[in-house]
Amino acid sequence: MIAKRIAAVVAALLAGAGVGACGSATGTESRRTEPAAIAPASGSRPATQELRAVTRAGAVVRNVPSAFRLPSGSRVADLSDPRSGASFTLTAPDPAAVLSFYRSELPRAAFTILSDRAEDGATSLAFRDADGWAGAIFATAHRVTVAVKRS
Repeated sequence: MIAKRIAAVVAALLAGAGVGACGSATGTESRRTEPAAIAPASGSRPATQELRAVTRAGAVVRNVPSAFRLPSGSRVADLSDPRSGASFTLTAPDPAAVLSFYRSELPRAAFTILSDRAEDGATSLAFRDADGWAGAIFATAHRVTVAVKRS
């Protein structure tokens, strides 16, 4: 049931930008499946900057709002980074630490948490900002999936 709900929410997030589960409508998607370390979150970035790129160990997450940070020590896998937004899996830090980070960090970064639900061993957070970005974070006991897109 959780898997169906996760798939439905991710599909809904990606549908608004013309991107389906198989990739971008224009075919310009960049996909990486190797695990990679992402630079730790440090300091605050101005919310007015539209996009940012985080680079370390060959991984680049480009299409997220500048205010959207990753937890310190993040390892990213299954990165999909089309111009409409990014989706990826965090294999580290542990899911409880990632959820704690985003519950406190999202409001500080001018995002509104729309829902925070836990059921059947999975937790989901939905959020958006005033600049037209929306996202969802899904956590299970072993990993966290993040999807952020322009709405």
